[in-house]
This record gives sequence, C-alpha cells and structure tokens, in this order.
Amino acid sequence: MVPSKWRPKSGKTELSILPWPIGQKQFLLVLPPARWNVLLDRFSEISLSDEEGAEVERVIGGSSAHLTLDKAGRLCLPEELAAVAGLRKEAMFVGRLNKFEIWEPGRFNENSKGNEAVAAAAIKNLNL
Repeated sequence: MVPSKWRPKSGKTELSILPWPIGQKQFLLVLPPARWNVLLDRFSEISLSDEEGAEVERVIGGSSAHLTLDKAGRLCLPEELAAVAGLRKEAMFVGRLNKFEIWEPGRFNENSKGNEAVAAAAIKNLNL
C-alpha cells in the first residue's frame, strides 16, 4: 500500500515503476506522472542515432511498468519487478521528495550503511 501522503489527491494516477539503478537493479524507483514526463522529455532530446541513448530507452521501456493505484491505494507489482528487487514477503518504501523507492528491507539496510555521512556532506555542498 502506498502511504497516503504519497498518493495524488486527484484519485486515479498511474505510477511508473522501474528497476534502479539500471544494471545493478537493487531496488524499484517509483515515479509519479510529472516526474516520468521529465524523464521522457530528457530522452526526447537524445538523437535518434545515439546508440547509447537507444539502449537506455530499450532497457527502461522493457523493464518498467505503469500501474494504477486501487481504491485503497495499493499497487500490485508484477512478479518480474518484485524478483528484480528481491521482494518476497516484505517491502520497504523510502521517500525521495517527488518520487519514492521500494526496497527489500535487508537489502536496504545493507546498502544504506554510511549514507548519513554522505548526505550530511552533500547538504553542506548545497549551500542551503
């Protein structure tokens, strides 16, 4: 179930879900329509003859899913995406401002060691 604070107020909304980072496929990145459109806009700027760009488009196009929340705010993940993220019984939702991630809890804990120090250094560099 998607937390209510991350659900659009407009009702039915399609969320785009893709394995991320591409290649390692450690978690699922969930993008709301506006953020998905930003991604599409960036790809529309790539030359049609750009082989690297075409490969990225193929990977994202072939591995992403576009799902609509049900009335209770739940997502039904396709088995392929759940397997890529290592999801079996439990999933952890991690917010990222205008998007969120879905992690297998053990994998998240393993990958997030030391992230507080990295985030603190990055915040200093933002000059907020």
